[in-house]
Amino acid sequence: MSTQEFMQKIFAPRSIVVIGVSERPDNLARFIIANLRAFGYQGELYAVGRQPGRVYDISIATSLEEVPDGLDLAVILTPAETVPALVDTCGRKGIKQIVIESGGFSEFSERGRQLEEELKSIARRWGIRFVGPNCISVINLDVGLCLPFPPIDPQSTRRGSASVISQSGGISITYLDKLSASGVGVSKVVSIGNKADLNETDYAEYLIEDPATKILCLYLESLSDGRRLMELARSSPKPIIVHKANRSQASQGIALSHTAALASDDRIVTGALRQVGIFRAESFQEAVAMAQGLVLPSVRGDSMVIISRSGGHAVVAADTAERYGFRLMELPHDFAERVRSLFRADVIRPTNPIDLGTIFDFDLYAHIVEECLQALAPDAVVLINTYSLLEAKRARRLAHRVEEIMKDSGIPIALCVFAQGDEARELQRELAIPVFTEIESAMCALAASRQWYRWHTRRRTFPTVAPPLARARFSVSGKQVLTADQALQLCQEYGIAVAPWHSVETPEAAVRAAAQLGYPVALKILSPEITHKTDVGGVVLNLSDADAVRSAAQSLLTRFPAKLMVQRMIADGLELIVGGKRDSTFGPVVMVGLGGIFTEIFDDVAFRVAPLTPEDAEEMLTELRGRSLLGRVRGREAVDRAALVQTILAISQMMIEIESLTEIEINPVVALPSGVWAVDARGMLGS
Repeated sequence: MSTQEFMQKIFAPRSIVVIGVSERPDNLARFIIANLRAFGYQGELYAVGRQPGRVYDISIATSLEEVPDGLDLAVILTPAETVPALVDTCGRKGIKQIVIESGGFSEFSERGRQLEEELKSIARRWGIRFVGPNCISVINLDVGLCLPFPPIDPQSTRRGSASVISQSGGISITYLDKLSASGVGVSKVVSIGNKADLNETDYAEYLIEDPATKILCLYLESLSDGRRLMELARSSPKPIIVHKANRSQASQGIALSHTAALASDDRIVTGALRQVGIFRAESFQEAVAMAQGLVLPSVRGDSMVIISRSGGHAVVAADTAERYGFRLMELPHDFAERVRSLFRADVIRPTNPIDLGTIFDFDLYAHIVEECLQALAPDAVVLINTYSLLEAKRARRLAHRVEEIMKDSGIPIALCVFAQGDEARELQRELAIPVFTEIESAMCALAASRQWYRWHTRRRTFPTVAPPLARARFSVSGKQVLTADQALQLCQEYGIAVAPWHSVETPEAAVRAAAQLGYPVALKILSPEITHKTDVGGVVLNLSDADAVRSAAQSLLTRFPAKLMVQRMIADGLELIVGGKRDSTFGPVVMVGLGGIFTEIFDDVAFRVAPLTPEDAEEMLTELRGRSLLGRVRGREAVDRAALVQTILAISQMMIEIESLTEIEINPVVALPSGVWAVDARGMLGS
């Protein structure tokens, strides 16, 4: 049976047995039965517990052996020690899908970890797939399936287009509540717990193909298979929102390179999600706002009209719109005059935002919205209505009219309501479109709609691995440091331009090498024990004659008994860093940023997962805070961006091809108006 077939029986079972039920009022498994009854589940339902009895007109069997064989789904909520044996019994009875809500496994103790391994082994033996353990379970509002043990109120839920995958049970219920209240609504929810068997990519693959799901919302504290999630997103016709917590640095160890030191798990996650068009939300509010935007008609550009009853709210909206990259359209004179004619001339300002002042006729608000759409054809409209409860009836009539206008025009209108008490929530119950209660959320929603439209409609080039470039092949055991000469040689094999150099062992050899390379030159120590040469005085720059080279070489060799690199100095250019590392979740990743000796001080870097496309490399450069330095700055010519992109792609190719390469870094890469040059490099082979 395929994973998708297992999933279908988990989300839409025709028969369920709940294990761990009793008549006690505080019994948690009893609440699972209560939720199924409250949500109108129509399938066969059985209960198993230690004592006979009845709950919600269902007899409690005292053994799993008493229920029919081959049921679609078992839900287990019993002490952890009892779970492996129950899973084994399910296997013997032909129950192949299980939800394990019990806690006390790997999240709890070493004994719990052993129990989790035991139940995984049993499940494999019987061909069982399971959710959890340590989870709140599964909800499918489309079929009345509601398996959490906390009581859920059907009146607080709203069927809709979003499905939720959550690593936290409590957060899965929070998203059920917030998405229901936001006008988006929910189709399915799964709390994945310890994801000992099925993980987030398994659920995502199923929900991407699920006709009732239009938007995927994921809350994750860890990623099981980052590359698989990226593959799913690349081919998904549905937007995916990820709320990723647990953002601390993956490793606190001392790294060989800046690339590894700067590559916290969170930075790589951000770059990887952006690379494949996954939205990353920083909070519940942002995730819900994004989902609200994704149920609106598509925002196809940057032009916007803001209409507000309150001047102050209009100013806030204008500032927020600019921050999200929207352009407030200038109102043509004839349009402004046409709008002005509807009111007294001293009441309305014919500018954008359109300030409606003290106009109390809400029907005219709808008329102005229609005029804007017909005359200006903006990409988006924000309508801000502030009103008292005494005006609620007219305000609701306006909201319904806005809903009709948006449906007829296909242009997104973000209705933002500031009203007393629970008016906004009550209004949302009446409408099929989202109602916003914060200007920030409305703008975030429209920006998400625009971002998805651009991602989904642009021609996306899928990354491919080019034919092998390098002749170098490595066979290593343990770790092996690549010194600068070895790392630069590797760079040359991948087509990266390297500043000419020679390695030498004596001062006189350094003088001869300098004469051959041409002055000025730099001297650098070559030692696998010293990775940051500048920090220990192991680099001497701008040596312009033989005496200077001889003296510097003698000094370095006295202090550091190692080889020396003699390298031609590259004319002043912009110093960058380009590197790669092997991440435990995403595999080979590539970094670019502002470089030189201040790399970690600038802390201005961007990451992507290899292999990269030229578009990926360009986006990395665009993300840098210091991106303006790549262009013309104070009389300096723009750097050779095409050559820089090719250098980034070469590192991507290198990381894909050489599986034993765990780190590689070129720092600095000197970018000039014509060409870029690798000046220094280091690397690491093995694990």
